[in-house]
Amino acid sequence: MATERLNILPVPTFASLGVNWAERSVEMYETETIALNAGDEQTVIRYADADTYPFRNLYISLGAGAKMKLVQVFDRAARCVSRLNVSLDESAELELVQVYIGGGDTVSEIVARLDGAGSRFKAVIGCALDGDDSLDIDLIAEHRGRKSLSEINAASVLSGSSNKIFKGTIDFKNGSSGAKGSEHENALLLGNRVRNRTVPVILCDEENVEGNHGATIGRLDEKHIFYMRSRGMSEDKIYELMARSKLMQAIGRVGDREVKARIYNSLGWGDTDE
Repeated sequence: MATERLNILPVPTFASLGVNWAERSVEMYETETIALNAGDEQTVIRYADADTYPFRNLYISLGAGAKMKLVQVFDRAARCVSRLNVSLDESAELELVQVYIGGGDTVSEIVARLDGAGSRFKAVIGCALDGDDSLDIDLIAEHRGRKSLSEINAASVLSGSSNKIFKGTIDFKNGSSGAKGSEHENALLLGNRVRNRTVPVILCDEENVEGNHGATIGRLDEKHIFYMRSRGMSEDKIYELMARSKLMQAIGRVGDREVKARIYNSLGWGDTDE
């Protein structure tokens, strides 16, 4: 088993922050390749838990005008390294939906190359961490094609002594004139022992582009908690409602009812569909 450096930040920052990369002992990867021809459409769902192979490479190639929705669920895996590499041809579209439940010690690396003109990449990510869970996500959207479009939205709920790093990079390469990229993360911290590190990055090697990024990180307002308690809600129920409000953006995009029910059950929400 070799030690591998993963999730390398394209532009390193202060080493003391501990976000430049993640080092993990990694065995042989299980590799999967999915290629869609021009004009094809497909929905792909991958559900990973403690019983599945812990080291995964997924390569996706979409031809001109192809469309794919990829749903990835990481359900309380004890240890997991996931690497996703995507290439998008002209007018190709990928919607990526990721849900992280628990996580144990998960490292997730996503690189989306918007190679073709008018290609589109949308990522919707939801994370629920508790206990000693650790999650390191590195998402890079590389704009190479003219008028390409990327949109990254992440929401997370952290409790216990969980630890999360989210690195979202929008990289406008030379030749991507007219490209647009946006990224936003919303993190809710439920406790004083959690640790959240958010690293939004925009890189630009082209003049006529538009990039936006931001993050909202906060804790529950004590006044809101007091109000809901006065209406008979328990603290656990209050936290559950707040978690639902953050995670439903991602879970609502899953589509498959059985997969959604499995997610609800793992989160302790029961078999509900909203």
